[in-house]
Parts: sequence; C-alpha cells; structure tokens
Amino acid sequence: MNKPLGCLSSSGLAAAMLVLVSLAVAGLVWGGLLFSPGPLSAQTGDEPLGGVDSHAETGGRCSACHVPFWSNETMSDRCVLCHTDIPAQLGDPTRLHGALMRSGEMEFCRDCHPEHRGSDAPLTMLDPGTFPHQATGYSLQGHQQTAGSSPFACADCHGEDLTHFDPASCAGCHRDLDAAHLQAHETAFGPDCLACHDGLDTYGASFDHAQTAFPLAGQHAPLACTDCHGRARTVADLRDAPQDCFTCHGADDAHAGQFGRDCAACHTADDWGQATFDHSQTAFPLNGVHLETACAQCHAGGVYQGTPQDCAACHEDPPFHRGLLGSECASCHDAAAWLPARYDRAHTFPINHGEGSPSPCQTCHPDALSAYTCYGCHEHDPAEIEHKHREEGIVDLRDCMGCHPTGQETENEGDDD
Repeated sequence: MNKPLGCLSSSGLAAAMLVLVSLAVAGLVWGGLLFSPGPLSAQTGDEPLGGVDSHAETGGRCSACHVPFWSNETMSDRCVLCHTDIPAQLGDPTRLHGALMRSGEMEFCRDCHPEHRGSDAPLTMLDPGTFPHQATGYSLQGHQQTAGSSPFACADCHGEDLTHFDPASCAGCHRDLDAAHLQAHETAFGPDCLACHDGLDTYGASFDHAQTAFPLAGQHAPLACTDCHGRARTVADLRDAPQDCFTCHGADDAHAGQFGRDCAACHTADDWGQATFDHSQTAFPLNGVHLETACAQCHAGGVYQGTPQDCAACHEDPPFHRGLLGSECASCHDAAAWLPARYDRAHTFPINHGEGSPSPCQTCHPDALSAYTCYGCHEHDPAEIEHKHREEGIVDLRDCMGCHPTGQETENEGDDD
C-alpha cells in the first residue's frame, strides 16, 4: 500500500491552513503592511486629493493605488482618480505630461513618481541621465556638463519647480561662456532661446543649409545668418525667409524694375556683376547680325521694356524706296544680311532677266524704285540705241518695257502696231 505525500496528510493540510489563516489575520490587523516594501510619502500638496493630504494618510489601504491582478485597470488609472487635473495635461502635448505621453517614453506614473521610499521622500524623482528630455522638445545632448565641467542637475535650469523653465537661465550660463557672442545673438534674434534652439544645435554653426530648399552657393555661402534672417525670432521665421533675389537685391536694381523680379534669369550667385541674358527666351530672338549688335543700339538710355520689335523702328526707310514698299522690311530683308534684299512680290518684269538669278534692285533702279533704266545692265550706247530706234520710227525711248515687257529684243517684231 502506497503512503500519501507528507504535505497531503491530515497534519500537513492542517499546518497549511493554519499559515493561511495567520496571514489573513495579520493582513486584517496591519492593513496590508505585512507586504509593504516601505512607508508611503507624507509629502502634502496644496489641497486634499481623494480625501487625503498625502499618500501616507491612506492608512495602508493598498487598493487606493494597487489593482488586483485580474483587473483591466492599471496603477496609473488609480492615480488619476485623485489627481484629476492630470488627464487634461495628458491630452495637451504642450504640457510636460502630455509631451511624455505622446512620445511613448513614459508609460506609467511610477516611472517618475516612485513610492514606498520613506515618509520624508519626495514623490518626484528624475534622473537626468535617463529622463527622455527630448520628448519635451529640447534635448540635453548638448548640455552634458555645466560651464564648470560638472554634470547638469535638473535644478540648474528649472530651480525648485521642474514644470517651469525661465529662458533667462540660458543667458545666465552662456554669458559666462561668451558674453560678447550672447549679446550679439540676443540683439539679432531676441532673448527667447527656445524659439529656435532644440538642444541638438539644429540651427547652430554646423547647420547644413544645403539640406533646405535654398542651398547657399557662390557669394551667398560666406554670408552671416543675420544677412538673410535678421528679423527671425522663431524657427517658423527662419523657414519663412524669402528665397527670391529681388527681396534682397531689389533696392539696388539698376534696371528700375524693367526686367521684373526674376533676377536669376540673368544673374548668378557666383558674380552678380557678370550678367548674361538669353534673348532667345524673349519675343524677339536675336539672329544674324543682330547677335553682334550692342544692347544700347536697340535699348537706348537703358530702356528695355516696350522696345519696338518692327524693323522700321530701327531701319529707316531709305530714299531709294521712296515709301513705295511700306514698312514690312522683312518681306525683302532678313537679319542674316540687310543686303542683298529679296523681292518676292509680283514683278511685271522678270527680275532674273539675263542672269538666271534675281538681279539687285539697284541694277535697274539706281536712284529710286519709282524709275528704272536698262543701261545699268546692257552694254548699250545711248546714241547708238537712239539712232537704231529712230530708223524704226520709234521716237519715245523713255519706256523700254513698253516694247520689251519680258526683256527680249525681238519680242514685238511682226506686230502691225
């Protein structure tokens, strides 16, 4: 016959029951202090919360803060039952509790507010080495040591109230480090350091402007920040700095606004004085001999806008034309070379007469287009021509085309007229 285990014997079960009863009685007598890791803090606030002035006044009532293991509640849920102002702060990312909750760095109240450390212990304990200060919008990465080479303590910047920060604290330390720089910096950007600084020196001397929409190049590279951001007082002001040339250079515009505000169309940051202008981007692209023409020949007096684009504005109608061809110079001339000109209009007399290609106008019209002569081309002797024509009974020798409309010598032979 097998013997039962000793713990399952009647005497073993009786002993276990006695222990449980003793623990239950002790718990009732001492209110749970039997399991307490230490006394609660007696630190009092400005007014009672949850009916008590301090945690110590809960009288050992563990359930005021602790939840049973089967509950869906957390200890933090119990905290806000008394500290009723905290939920509103948790929803405000500009408040300390809200910033910590939003960052996910701190999940439980006890992370910063430990208990059972003695009746005189403070309820807030922050370790600068582990506290996620960057969650508040300011990193301590650049503030590891004070000007005296000692580790920073919370009180160095916050004094007695960790939820408050006086911007004057920055000036107090940095004045000891470099008073001249601090004075110049405050004059340029104001005294609100936190408006631009985040503890990581994002907008400090090592700031990489090439990562922005306006990389610094050429003559812009050596400029001081205040040259472009002189009125900035916040990060938003820094980002809102105008990026167009005219805002900075408009006061020195030698063109009096005639070219508009797009300075970069002609100027570069490498050398403002060396300007280039692409005339092909205008309504009047330059070609031919126009490419060699000085700007002042068309833009006299530095006037650019409104410059006429028709030929007649620059090329006055010569006396040779006598106004017979109008002002459409481009119908005969082009920018490749003003002369020779082409004539594409109807011409009663073949302009390629005797040469196989158009003859220059002045071959037949030496003085004016309103009059012509045939002696400029043919090796005629006026006296001989007069004698020959008079033999044929032709007296009027002023209108050769009357008898020779196509330039052929015998074209009217055989006519009875």
